[in-house]
Amino acid sequence: MLTQFSITNYPTSIKPTQEFCVEGYFLFPNAYTIKSSFPVEIETKDKITLFNKYDVFAKVICFKPTTLLPESKQYTLNLSYLNFPNPTVFQKDLTITTQEYPDIMDVRFTEEINNNQILEFSIDYSGNHLNYFINLEDYEAPCNQESSTILCDISSLSLIQGYDYDLKLVSKYNGVLIKELKIIPVQIRTAVQIEKSSIKNKSVLQDKNIYEIDITLNKEILNTYNISIRDDSDGEVKLESSVVGNLLAIYPKEEFKQNTTYYLKLNDLTGLDGSTLANEYVLEFSIDDGPKISWTNISNSFSTSGNIVLAFNQDIKNPQNIKNYVKIDSSTNYSYSIYKNQVTINPSSSLGFCKKYTVSLAKGLVSNTGLIASSGATYSLKTTCKRTVSIGTSVQGRSIYAYYLGSGSKKIVFFGSMHGSEANTKTLLNKWVTELENNTDRIPSDKTIIVIPTLNPDGIANLSRFNAHGVDLNRNFDTPSWVTGTYLKTDFYPTGGGSAPFSEPESKDIRDLLYRESPYLTLSYHSAAGYVIPTNSSSAISKAYSYSQLSGYTYVNPGAEGSFSYDITGTFEEWAEGRGYNALVVELSSAYYDQFLQNSRAMWKMVEQ
Repeated sequence: MLTQFSITNYPTSIKPTQEFCVEGYFLFPNAYTIKSSFPVEIETKDKITLFNKYDVFAKVICFKPTTLLPESKQYTLNLSYLNFPNPTVFQKDLTITTQEYPDIMDVRFTEEINNNQILEFSIDYSGNHLNYFINLEDYEAPCNQESSTILCDISSLSLIQGYDYDLKLVSKYNGVLIKELKIIPVQIRTAVQIEKSSIKNKSVLQDKNIYEIDITLNKEILNTYNISIRDDSDGEVKLESSVVGNLLAIYPKEEFKQNTTYYLKLNDLTGLDGSTLANEYVLEFSIDDGPKISWTNISNSFSTSGNIVLAFNQDIKNPQNIKNYVKIDSSTNYSYSIYKNQVTINPSSSLGFCKKYTVSLAKGLVSNTGLIASSGATYSLKTTCKRTVSIGTSVQGRSIYAYYLGSGSKKIVFFGSMHGSEANTKTLLNKWVTELENNTDRIPSDKTIIVIPTLNPDGIANLSRFNAHGVDLNRNFDTPSWVTGTYLKTDFYPTGGGSAPFSEPESKDIRDLLYRESPYLTLSYHSAAGYVIPTNSSSAISKAYSYSQLSGYTYVNPGAEGSFSYDITGTFEEWAEGRGYNALVVELSSAYYDQFLQNSRAMWKMVEQ
C-alpha cells in the first residue's frame, strides 16, 4: 500500500542524462501507477518475489529518462496505488529539477601537443545521452567517454605541425549541438624535419663505394623508423643504421652500381617529444657512368702545332695507357699526359694544314674511383685554313695582321678599324674570319679572301679615331683632294691629313697590300651612318646594290654630296677609284654592335659573286 509516508527518500535534483531512484516501502509494486511529465523507463529494485513470478515488495523504484532532458527545468512524478479515490493517502507527487549539462572540470594536457595526440578531459558527471566532439571550423573528431573522462583522438583533424589552433570541445545529442564546453588554444609541435644530408638530393656521385650517409634532423628522435635504399629497378641495398641524438647515420653494406639511380626513403620518424615526420623523405642520388668528355679544345680552326686537350667530368686513373682508348685517325702517333681530369695529347709531328682529322675515344677509360666508361665519343678536328701574315706595323710598333683563306687567283679584301673609335668593325671582321674558318668548303675554288680586322691597332689601343701621330688614316691617301688640315663634323684638325699623302705606315701598308694582291673588290668597314657607298664603276655599283639589299643599309651613289655633313678628303676609296680598284665603304648603323648577322649574307654574296 502506498501512502505519502511510504516514500523515505528521493532526489529533488537530477542530472538530465542519468537514472535516479525513489526509496521507500512499496507493497505489491506492480500495482502502482506512475505518471511522469517526461519519458522514462521504470524498474523496481531491492524487491521480494514469490515463486519467481510475483513481486510482493520493493524498496526502490528507479527512473531512467529515455531522452535528454532540458537542463534547469522542474518535472513532476505522480505515484498512485490501485487508483484509490483518496488522493491524500494513496497518491504522492514528487517535484524534481534537472541540473545543468556536464561541464569540464579539468584539462589533462599542456598547450603544446602533437597532431596525433589523444586529448583527455574530465567532466563533472557522466551521462548516457550526450556525445562529445572536438571541433575545428567545419571539421570534427569524435570523442570516447569513460565514466567522467572524455578522450578525444585529434589525428583525423589533420592538424599541421608547427601551427596554432583554437579547438572546441562540444556536446551533442542526436547530432544537435547541446553545449560548447570550452575553447582550447593549442600549439602543434613542429614536425621532425631533415635539415641536411651528407649527399645532396639529385646529386651524381662518382664513386661506387659509399660507406656512410648522414642525415641531420631538427630534433632528437626515437630509435624506431623505417629506412630503405632501392635502385631504379627496385633492387634493395643492404644497410645498417644508428641514431645518436639528432643524427641518423646510414651504413650501406654493399657496393653501388655505376650508371644507376638510387632512392633513400625514410618513414615513421618520431621525435622524443612525440612529433612525427610529416611526409616520406626521399633522397635521390645516382652513381655516374665512367668518364665522359666535358670539354675539349678541338675546333674547326685547330693549330697545326697545337696539343689536343680532353677534359673529363671526373678525374682519370693514372697511370693507364691512354693509347688504348684515344685515336687520331689511324696513323697519327702522339705522347700524352694525365693530370686530374685532363688528358693532353701531343702529336709527334705537326698536323697538316687545313686538314680534317677524326679523334675517337673508345669505351673502357677508367676514373680514379674505378668507374669505367661504358661509351665512347668521336670528334671532328680541322686544322686552321687561314694563313696569318703581318702586312706591316703601326707607329707604335704593333703588327697589322691579314688573314688569308682560300687559294684562288681572284682576291677580295675586307678591312676594318681604320678609325680606332670604331672598334665594332674589328669585332665584325673577327667573326667573319671565324665564319670563313667554319665554312671553308663554301669558299669558291677560284677565290682568296683577305681579312684585316684592325688596320689601326694604335687607335684601338688608345681608344682614338686617329693613329699614334694624330692622323686620320682615311684622310692620308694620295688623292687630288688631299689636304693637311681636316674636319670631323665641326671640329678642325690642322694635321689630320698627315704631313703628306701616305705619311703614315698604316696607310702605306694597305696601299702596298692592294699593289701586291690586285683584289677584284675591297670593302672598308666604318660606323655608324648605315650606308653602302661604291666607287664609280659598274662592278662596284652592282655589288653595292646587292650589299644594300641584303644588309638593309642605305645605298648612296658614288660621289654623292651631302652624305656627310663635313668635307671628306684624301680617302681610301677616292685613291682606290683613281687607281682602278673596285671598293665599297660599308658604314654600320650602330656605333657599338658588330651587326654580324645583319652583314654575313651580304659578305658571302661579295665572295660568291
